[in-house]
Amino acid sequence: MAVKKENLKIEFTKREAKGTGACRKIRSKNMCPVVLYGPEYKQGFAGIVPMKSIISVANSKNKETTIIDLVLEDGSVVSSLIRDVQRHPITQQLRHVDLYQVLKGHKIKVDIPINVINEDICQGIKDGGMLIFETRFISVEIQPSDIPEQIDCDIKDLEVGSDIYVRDIPIPGESELLTDPEILVLHIALPKVQVEDEEAELGDDTHSTQEVEVISKGKEENEEKASE
Repeated sequence: MAVKKENLKIEFTKREAKGTGACRKIRSKNMCPVVLYGPEYKQGFAGIVPMKSIISVANSKNKETTIIDLVLEDGSVVSSLIRDVQRHPITQQLRHVDLYQVLKGHKIKVDIPINVINEDICQGIKDGGMLIFETRFISVEIQPSDIPEQIDCDIKDLEVGSDIYVRDIPIPGESELLTDPEILVLHIALPKVQVEDEEAELGDDTHSTQEVEVISKGKEENEEKASE
């Protein structure tokens, strides 16, 4: 099931000053430097937005699927998606955001996060299995109005050894799947320690069987020599 939410509205102010020093001053005022790209902004449109407004999206796993309605100074609204986030290499504080304009009627490529539900009642996990993710996103080409925040994946009926592939994930409406449908998304597997213990037990059984065979063979040879 695809989960959608309301668009986020953020005020966008045009930015004249550029460069590291200018951006530092902008951030000191609790604002974030951004650049808007897209069909109508091919050269890029530099601006600033409130840090507290953009940071909640930029720090979210749904940052690439949350449509942001930028309210420009003339009152017009431009819908956009986050395309790139730049952070301080040490503090990881938000420094700059690239946004991409989305237009109604024009499909766009997005990576939609997969959200697991019913993990607490999954039979395979109850039986001692572990949920192992191989990929957490699927790529689709989709109309902006159809972009979901995430796609729910119900695992309640999965057992140990069960797999879910991209082909098993329901994608929204008329979107086009771009990810290989044969890619593994997740599976329920036994913990490595448990697997090793089972293999060790199997090895002990084999070793014991071999010892019995050797002892039996030796006994038979001794009996043959005695009879001679």
